[in-house]
Parts: sequence; C-alpha cells; structure tokens
Amino acid sequence: MKELELNQIDDLKNILTNYDNIIFDIGDVILNWNSKNETHDLRQIIKHPIWKDYEKGILKKENAFTLLSSEINIPYITLERLVNKGMKSVTVNQPMVRLLKELKQLNKKLICLTNMDKNSFFYLFSEFDFWQYFEFVYVSSLLSMSKPNIRVFQYVIDNAHLDPNKTIFLDDKTSNLEIARKLGIHTFNVKNYAYQLNKVNISTDLSTSSELLNLLERKKKGNAYLHGHLLQSPFCKSYISKDIELTQGKEFSKEIFSTIVILHTNSSLPKEIVEAMTHEINAHNQNNFRWCFYKEEARPENFPDDLDTTSMILSFLLKNQKVTKKMILPVVHEMLSNRNEEGIIQVYFDKNRPRIDAAVAVNVLYLMYQIGYANEEDLKATKNYIYDFLIHQEYLKGTRYYPSPDVFLFFLSRLVSDFPDQFKSLTSELKSNLISRIDTTVHPLDRALRVISLKKFGIINRLDFIKLLETQLHDGGWPMNGLFIAAKSKEYFGSRELTSSFAMEAIETML
Repeated sequence: MKELELNQIDDLKNILTNYDNIIFDIGDVILNWNSKNETHDLRQIIKHPIWKDYEKGILKKENAFTLLSSEINIPYITLERLVNKGMKSVTVNQPMVRLLKELKQLNKKLICLTNMDKNSFFYLFSEFDFWQYFEFVYVSSLLSMSKPNIRVFQYVIDNAHLDPNKTIFLDDKTSNLEIARKLGIHTFNVKNYAYQLNKVNISTDLSTSSELLNLLERKKKGNAYLHGHLLQSPFCKSYISKDIELTQGKEFSKEIFSTIVILHTNSSLPKEIVEAMTHEINAHNQNNFRWCFYKEEARPENFPDDLDTTSMILSFLLKNQKVTKKMILPVVHEMLSNRNEEGIIQVYFDKNRPRIDAAVAVNVLYLMYQIGYANEEDLKATKNYIYDFLIHQEYLKGTRYYPSPDVFLFFLSRLVSDFPDQFKSLTSELKSNLISRIDTTVHPLDRALRVISLKKFGIINRLDFIKLLETQLHDGGWPMNGLFIAAKSKEYFGSRELTSSFAMEAIETML
C-alpha cells in the first residue's frame, strides 16, 4: 500500500474517531512489501490454497512447504528463501503507525485481525513494536480460521465484546470487507480509500453464536465438576507419580500448595469455596505467616518453610484483605534476608538449603511489588536472574520444581502484566517467547497456561484453546498433569482439580 498523504491521514482519523472499536488488517495496511525483493513470486505463493491452510495453522511449515514445492515446481530451499527474503523486505507504513498511536491516546479499542502463518507472525512480532497499540491481536494461524470466513468476524465480535454498529474494519481486500459488513461492521478499504457505512440491520445481541453457546455449555459442565469436588474437599487432593501424566498416580493428600495455586488461578470460584479453602490454609499458619509445602501433620522432620508457598499465600490473603501489609512485613524482611551470595532470593527459609528456582523467584517478586517494596537494590539480582533465565531460554528445560516451560512463562506473565512499569525491559521478550510456545506440547495443563498467559497481553491463542476444549472429559473435568516435581525423588504432583482450574480460567479469559 502506498503511504497516505498527510491530508488523507487526517481525513481517515476524522472517520475513525467516530467509532469505539477499530479493527486493522496488517499486510498492505500497516506493513508493506518491498517490491524490489521478488515479492511478485511471493504474492503468487501466498494465494495458493496450500498456503491458505498454512495460514490457518492446519499445516505445519515443513508439510506446507513440501506440498507447495511439489505443486508449483519450486525447490523447497528456493521457496524458503523467497519467503524469508519477503519477510525481511517488509517495511512499516509510518503514517499508519502514528495514527495507531493517536487513536490509542484517544482510548479507542484497537484490534488486529490478520491472516498470517505462525512463523511470520513470530518474526514480525519480534521485529516491530506497533503491536503494543493493539488491545487484542487475532492471527489466523492462532485461530484455526481466516478471513473472509464469516466465522472469524463473528468470533472477534464475541470474544472482544464488540457492538458492530460502533466498529469499523480497515482492510485492503474487498472480499474481507464485504463479509464484515454482513455482520454490521462499518468498513474502510485502504486500497482505494473507500469508506462504507453498514446498511444492514444487525442485532447487537452477541450471545447467540453457536461457538459461544458451546463454550458456555462447557463452562457450565466444568464448573459443576470443579466446584463439586472443591466443596467436598476444600483441601485439593493431589496425586504423585514418576510420569508427568500421572497415569499410575497415587493419592497424596499431604500438601497445601495445590490449594493455593487453585485460589490464585481461578478468578471465578464461588465465595463459599474460596472461604473454605482459605480457612484450610490458615489452619496451617503457625502464627508467623510462613508456610510449608506440606501440611503441618505431614511435614518431614526438619523440613523448612518455603518462600514459594508463603509468597503465594500471602499474596492471595493480601489481595482478599485477609491480612495487611503491616502484618506481613516481618516475614517479607525474612525473605529478603534469605538471599545467596549473588543476591538471589532462595527457595527455603533455611541457610542450609541453598536452592534457587526461577519460578519461585518470580512469585516472591510478585509479593514484593504487591506490597510496594521500595528498595530496588535488594531485588536487582533476583530480577537479573529472571531476565537471564528468559533471554537465554533456560526455561525450556523447566525449573528445579516446575518441569514445564509454560509454568515459568505463566507466572512471569502474571508478574509483568500486573506490574508493567517495573518490567518494561521484559515485556517484548516475554511476549515473543510466549508466541513461540504455541501448540508445542499436548498436555491440557500446558495448553491452558499458554492461553491464559497470552491473553494477558491481548494475544488470542485459539489454536491451543480449541485443543484444550477437546480434552474435556465427559464429567466436565480435565485429565491430570504434573504441575510441580520433587527435585530429589523426581515425583510429579498434580490433580484433575488443578488442571481443571487452569482450564476453567482459560475459558473465563476467552469469554
């Protein structure tokens, strides 16, 4: 797309400011291809039906390129070179980016809706920073559907809670714009600078799409399962096994950590369940505001309290006004005094157990920022440790106590999204790593973690979400997976309630 003249941008801004919600395409709207870099051949490739399936996430890159190579008689390596060269030729339409910034400052809800394969999205997301202006990002390969299918527009309307009459869509393809108008969305064709008001009388009742109705039914079944089990046993039972899927799991009802994880994770638990679970946790407080992974009666001899369980419990109690900052300051200072020689906060309240874990460090930092701890110097080494753990992708091997890479990213996304000013240097790198994890493992727990984490930054991971829903069992719950691991015995801990709690939160975030 040719960059718009200044007067055209002003005219476009005057049009767009009449709407609350503004949906942008990316290609030939915000990003342009460089015509000097063989983009003619590339444009022919991306029009092919096989590429369309690749854009929808139906085909992996290797399969798509192999099929395309055969179909259009271009060697695989040449095809890959063309695509990579095309990606690197992309330039930003600067006037449009300035317009995005101005619209964001006017508190408009800005939404990205684009047809793009996952690899291209990962590259472009890492390369450009205009994504920060979008409240929601919808990418075809993460949705398993693409424009101009009417379902994708209905999905965006439902998911982003849009009133079509207050929404305008900018695209360069007439076929996409025509479908949007059928659902009552106003449109602007950036190719020929054509603005069209919607002339279709559309109801603004958005609760009737079949996908939304199906999701609400799954939520109902999931809540019935989870709430029923937690009412019966507020202390969440866990299972242990040598394999992460806990197929031969033995019941283990001696820890309290699963209970606080559920309280932290599920934002829509009924009040009576929250109160019952909170009561059980407080019953194991020895009046020093420190907790152990194990129940008091099951604590192994000389096994110390730990900062992970303690920080998560205190964070929850503080958020729910069960404790005050003044009440917990003594234990906070204990935590800060429990650093190793490098200044990194450790796992246990025990100098004889010098253990560090990046996920635990994240959870302790969350509490520190929650209470407004002001001395950044005390936290600097721990923050650097977490930063390096992410940047060098050490998380891909899991942490000492959390085997899945997605657990670390989940806890970190919670920290960064809730305290954005303190973690600006991490945000972009975290988002890129979250995107790279999409659909990488099949465990329902991992899929739920990825859905929740990405949604915190407005990126809609429908690809993992659909596959998560497919694993919901007949009784409404989900299969168990190991969330954490005992470092010494190498036994995994988890439960159906834990997995189901994350799955239900994923559903909640996608409604």
